[in-house]
Amino acid sequence: MPIIEGFQEPVAFFLLVMTIILVTPLLSERLHLPGIIGIIIGGIFIGPHGFRLLEAGDRMEFLSTIGLIYLMFNAGLEVDIHQFIRVRNRAFVFGLLTFFFPQIFGMGLGQLLGMDWLGSILLGSAFASHTLIAFPILTHLGVTRNEAVAVTAGATVLTDIGAFVILAIVLGAKAGELKIGYFVQLFTLLAIFIGLVLFALPRLGKMFLQRFHGPAIEFQFVLVVLFVTALTAELIGVHEVVGAFLAGLAINVTLPRHSPVSGHVLFVGESFFIPVFLLYSGMITDPLTFLKTPQTVLVALGVTVVAYVSKWIAAWLTGRLFKYSRAELLTTYGLSHAQAAVTIPTLVIGLQVGLFDTTLFNAAILMILLTSITSPLIVQRFAPGLLQADDEAETTPTLFSRILVPISDPQTQQYLLELASLLAKTSTGQVMAVNVIRSEHGRPQGTQEQKAMLARVPALISDPDNLIELIPRLSTSYAQGILHTSVERNASLILIGWRGKRSVQQNVLGRVLDEVIWGSDTPVMIGKLSHSFNGMQRVLLLLPAAALARAALRRVLEANFTLANALNVPLHILADGSYLAQVNELAAELQGDSPCSVERMIGALRPNDLEKNAQGDLLVIPGFGSRQRFLTSLGNLPERLAASFSGNLIILHFDR
Repeated sequence: MPIIEGFQEPVAFFLLVMTIILVTPLLSERLHLPGIIGIIIGGIFIGPHGFRLLEAGDRMEFLSTIGLIYLMFNAGLEVDIHQFIRVRNRAFVFGLLTFFFPQIFGMGLGQLLGMDWLGSILLGSAFASHTLIAFPILTHLGVTRNEAVAVTAGATVLTDIGAFVILAIVLGAKAGELKIGYFVQLFTLLAIFIGLVLFALPRLGKMFLQRFHGPAIEFQFVLVVLFVTALTAELIGVHEVVGAFLAGLAINVTLPRHSPVSGHVLFVGESFFIPVFLLYSGMITDPLTFLKTPQTVLVALGVTVVAYVSKWIAAWLTGRLFKYSRAELLTTYGLSHAQAAVTIPTLVIGLQVGLFDTTLFNAAILMILLTSITSPLIVQRFAPGLLQADDEAETTPTLFSRILVPISDPQTQQYLLELASLLAKTSTGQVMAVNVIRSEHGRPQGTQEQKAMLARVPALISDPDNLIELIPRLSTSYAQGILHTSVERNASLILIGWRGKRSVQQNVLGRVLDEVIWGSDTPVMIGKLSHSFNGMQRVLLLLPAAALARAALRRVLEANFTLANALNVPLHILADGSYLAQVNELAAELQGDSPCSVERMIGALRPNDLEKNAQGDLLVIPGFGSRQRFLTSLGNLPERLAASFSGNLIILHFDR
């Protein structure tokens, strides 16, 4: 039966693909199956082994390659980089185990099937790698920062690199051109490449994002980084998925956590390209191939047993070794036994060079289909059990759960809204934008302008996943309007902008700010913000002598660790000697996987000393207590810093 030509036209082709991507997950979920299984089965039905509506040709292969790159980029981007660094040794151990056992079992199967040693070694490498085909389920469940997930994702790079090195060795031996110089060159280039991507690229990225702003530019920058890194990996002799995963780790370090930029990039991948990869995986699968000959049934059985058993042994040993819970063990196994990304090209190449026959090829393709279905099923079943472990590992203060942001001119307060969005996401919180207009003789002035101003806020935050409430407010004064809204809406924090100058000499920060700070029982964060947070290098917390009551120190450090985590940067604390012992003790308790350093402040703080890395620093000054206490402890330090420091500056004030 020939391919139906009508669906090969661009519009019909795109319509059919999008329809399958839309409909099959909905049908699958009605049957209590993961949505990605529906897409794979949908690919079988429309492909050359089903109703032959589409061919698995160059067009589908091109789109699926982009989807595979997106899939691995997503995995790297979702990994908690600080946790990944902490568990890198565990990822290496699991990577060795989940590579070694499938490789040995696969070689043994090859010998049982009468294959020569080169064919057996190549068959083992086809089992040794794995594809994170069920990773979108973990993203949806919000458990990607669990340690077992980070270990499995890290092991993927090791298994993929190992599989392609073995492929290169086998092909070189097959052609009689196996030379030690080639492998020296490969590993040297690979080591240089990894170093540049993980260490140099984030620095270059932060420099670029400090100079160039805007959602479109930032989106295009991430895409260019992704595909340059993927292409470079391919050019040095490893698969592009290795480069894509490393690019995800690099962008992870470069951008703030929960950045809208990475969210926009992932939206494109998750809504189209990754589903197309799953669709293509189904299209190239012939589910009835094992019925053609009795021998194929036996080979398919052997291949399937090796795939499941060898990966289970590796996951079980890892779980026992690292004392993982049952949910973590089974999620690790479910995530790591799917075969697709590296297995498919290995099988195709093995068939082309004559190391595999069609019986083995078809049996292995059937195994790919089975593992692609059972992997998401197992992950869907057991990954929800990671929620408790993941939640217990992260205790986020409720300070940023309901952030009230007074708005007077959204265009000039874009960075204030950007900060509010990033902080609210640390506790799945909400941004409440309020605009206050004054009532003159009982008549409101400027209500239409107020509505238009608030309507611009969501576009400036540029993150559809963020909860935003727009609040028009009428009051006799701006400060009273802000304070009353804070009480009525149960705000956990007021985040308000500052020009860096006092309006009259009698004020501390300005008339409205003074009324809000010392009239509120809610903590207030005052920001003089002039740079995007995408280029931040660190959060710098200043603790001058007598700036804080010791009882408030924990709350200040908790808030700053959360702030540093949201921006995905280290926290550096410059503290007076009187705070040093308590700061070191609290930092060791609170920091977790977050990088933190503490330095003693020598003598009086000189604002000019802080200029060295201004654009890369977010400077935080704590305030505490009454107006008189604020003046006694800090004096005019905030104003002097605002005048001399060109970077982003925040005053975080706790009333009590």
